[in-house]
Amino acid sequence: MLVECTTCEAFVDGEVLANYTRWDEGSGMAGVYSFLKCPRCSEPFVVLQMDDGMGPDNWSEPYRLYPPTEMGVSLAIPSSLRSAYGEARSCFRIKAYTATAIMCRKTLEGIADESKITSRNLVTALKEMKDKGIIENRLYEWADALRISGNEAAHGVNSQISREDARDILEFTHALLEYVFTFQEKFEQFKQRKSNPRTAA
Repeated sequence: MLVECTTCEAFVDGEVLANYTRWDEGSGMAGVYSFLKCPRCSEPFVVLQMDDGMGPDNWSEPYRLYPPTEMGVSLAIPSSLRSAYGEARSCFRIKAYTATAIMCRKTLEGIADESKITSRNLVTALKEMKDKGIIENRLYEWADALRISGNEAAHGVNSQISREDARDILEFTHALLEYVFTFQEKFEQFKQRKSNPRTAA
């Protein structure tokens, strides 16, 4: 099972030492927790795979729980977006800062697509997301700044993205992902509990 080893600073084929499958009776979904070790340095890992209907045998790509993934994203976020964002993080790690900005822009396009935005033009897609209340005004400004940085990185041959800018772009992308796919749902659940005192109790 491929997993990123923070000690070796590389992806390794982790040796699976044990598996534990947990079924959620409420959702009917299953999660497989695996305990692995690095074949190079024997660093231990704990990863989680969800039955998301996307991967082979319906299992998602392994998500590392331990050691914690830097700026990891919630499993509530679609796997395609987790993958794109993970690639952006990998680019940052190897100091490919221009590629980091490009992958963050790709992630942004994916957010619009997953949000059922009809426009294929990212400028109008972001405005549509704001108009529909998917993102609020400050997040719209962040998203548009990400779009512009991604454009400059992709089309400007002489454009250079600094480490600091790449780090900020990653963090803004992370915030957008969590807001659109995690925080909004949590807030809706919170409002439902508040409107139903019996449930809240």
